[in-house]
Amino acid sequence: MDSKAPYTETVEQAGELASLRRFLSIAEGAFSLGIAVCNSPALRDYLINQVQGSEPNLAVATLRDSTVDVFGKVKEQIGETSPSAIFVIGLEQATGSAPVRVRVLKSLNASRELWEQRFPCPVVFWMPAYVAAALAIHAPDFWRYRSHRFEFAPAPAGLKQAMLTEASGDLDLTVNLSVDEKQFRIAELEQRLAEVGDDASGAMAQHAAVWLNELGVLYREIGELDKAKATFRQALELNERLGRREGMASNYGNLGNVLYVRGDLDGAEEMYRKALDLDEKLGRREGMAKSYANLGNVMTARGDLDGAETMHRKALELNEQFGALAGKADGYRHLGIVMYARGDLDGADRMFREALALNEQLGRRQGMSGVYANLGNIMADHGDLDGAERMYRKGLEIAEHLGSREGMANLYGNLGLVMYERGDTDAACEMWTKARDLFEQMGAADDVHRAQALLDQVADSARPSSGGEA
Repeated sequence: MDSKAPYTETVEQAGELASLRRFLSIAEGAFSLGIAVCNSPALRDYLINQVQGSEPNLAVATLRDSTVDVFGKVKEQIGETSPSAIFVIGLEQATGSAPVRVRVLKSLNASRELWEQRFPCPVVFWMPAYVAAALAIHAPDFWRYRSHRFEFAPAPAGLKQAMLTEASGDLDLTVNLSVDEKQFRIAELEQRLAEVGDDASGAMAQHAAVWLNELGVLYREIGELDKAKATFRQALELNERLGRREGMASNYGNLGNVLYVRGDLDGAEEMYRKALDLDEKLGRREGMAKSYANLGNVMTARGDLDGAETMHRKALELNEQFGALAGKADGYRHLGIVMYARGDLDGADRMFREALALNEQLGRRQGMSGVYANLGNIMADHGDLDGAERMYRKGLEIAEHLGSREGMANLYGNLGLVMYERGDTDAACEMWTKARDLFEQMGAADDVHRAQALLDQVADSARPSSGGEA
């Protein structure tokens, strides 16, 4: 198994999320005050949405700029309902300017006893760190009511410390993070880049370029392809300014990956060939291997299986030369896909199982998810629908854990085909609708059309004939 541990920030914040869930469970039925410190509104909203998935009776109250009576506003929004817990967001908006901040917080301080009287459930205030500091000063009695504090803000180590640790951007580790850990890492990198600003220079500019590339990979992995593309472009511009050809090659390859998912094979090939050209000039065998593999995928998608095999064998040969086990795992899988497309199911099965063994050895969950999908396809072709479903669901479980919209969409599509073959059109349509919606979120137009075509086919077959009288 891969011995690498997740980034320090993701471990700490994942622990905080688990603590928050335990707090809501333990404090259920009685008032208890929690303070959740989070500097990123996007991360805050994501975490609240995650918690709501397991706490359907949780209520969220939102404060606005004009809010002075915080208790009154929350009471108004909750009404006569009896939620299991209440999250309060927007205190930073209600406390915008310094004079208003003092007035609002003093009002909150005066209401401290009313909360326990009205709300027999845990109440969690979400706020950025600077508001938490002001709350402790201007609402000391309310602050003392708190029983728990949760920190979802990156530790304030500063940019210099960040440059000394994790500056190289370990993308294998990044891809393998859980969906929650990915969101924490996104917030951490966004904060670093915000501190750097637009005028990065010297060593700081080089680190910013690495962080931008990793941030783009994270966006791509969770299916935020517009953000990924814009971030890779920003990294490319910075690397071009710095003359960092290695970074440029990586950015071109990652831009190609975004275009490939979106079905723009010509655009993807252009990016991959730019990356290959730079890596060949630099003698970067690892980069060359990735580019060969990416070009092989484009050729497979176009139906040029001979060209695809040539590219994948070049990539595999390079990965074997410098002992890149992850590259070998991907190479075996890619060759298996080519064999599958040719109808050589036995050869494909051998390649997929070689890939699975390596991915399991390395702990590469994303790779395992993809291979499970491939093995499911082979079982389905052999008529083993139960085996195919088992493989697809194993792959789906991993894809959901990783937050991979692309992986989830593909596996929902495959599960839909299994359901359809069994004659369960309702279940098939449910799976294809999930796949279509995920593809739509990613902007993968061709895949959206394919999923919709399957749904239309079922709808057409269920429509009564409009023929005339016999």
